[in-house]
Amino acid sequence: DDEMLVDGFRRCEKWMRSDIVDSKGSKTTSWFKRFIGREQKPEVTWPFPFAEGRMFVLTLRAGVDGYHVNVGGRHMTSFPYRTGFTLEDATGLAVKGDLDVHSVFATSLPTSHPSFSPQRVLEMSETWKASALPEDTIKLFIGVLSASNHFAERMAVRKTWMQAAEIKSSDVVVRFFVAMNPRKEVNAVLRKEAAYFGDIVILPFMDRYELVVLKTIAICEFGTKNVTAAYIMKCDDDTFIRVGHCPEGN
Repeated sequence: DDEMLVDGFRRCEKWMRSDIVDSKGSKTTSWFKRFIGREQKPEVTWPFPFAEGRMFVLTLRAGVDGYHVNVGGRHMTSFPYRTGFTLEDATGLAVKGDLDVHSVFATSLPTSHPSFSPQRVLEMSETWKASALPEDTIKLFIGVLSASNHFAERMAVRKTWMQAAEIKSSDVVVRFFVAMNPRKEVNAVLRKEAAYFGDIVILPFMDRYELVVLKTIAICEFGTKNVTAAYIMKCDDDTFIRVGHCPEGN
């Protein structure tokens, strides 16, 4: 399931083989079936990497969507960042439990995803500004769900499919729907972005995945109260929309 992946990695790897058996006869049968072929191949996984008294090398890597843990050069687990978290929020690393740390090596600490550096990705150009809401009936209103710190993602949308002729002619209207961030400095940049580009609707609650339903309701309310649209569509900021094929393409 893609929803259980973080940057394409499993949240937890499997460490035991699914076809290990105890009896000698069963092992012979298992190898014979494997030799002649069978419908379900054995799932190959690695042995559990921790043992008392044994040293190991653990690598903690910060990805785009979460942290990834490797032990002995093999992926072990991944977990997503909490909503609203940015790498600049991390001020330390604590290792707890029955472990003795022999050495620590840190590298590439200054590197961060472009979304975390709005000054690097936001292009304050008249070209990317949104048109005012039309008074006439439009064909389609698109509400784009976006996290408060997804500056790079929103900029990419503005420079790609938001340049479609249907949007430029105001037959289709697009707005980003963004909730508040726990960090005041992120909200300050967000408000400046919204004021300049004119394509962001800031929602009056903190950004959490559990509130995606409220964001969807906000899109529907905006699409019925602020514009007169034949169709209303919801998408995410990592989606490429072929505007010319909507809604005919369903």
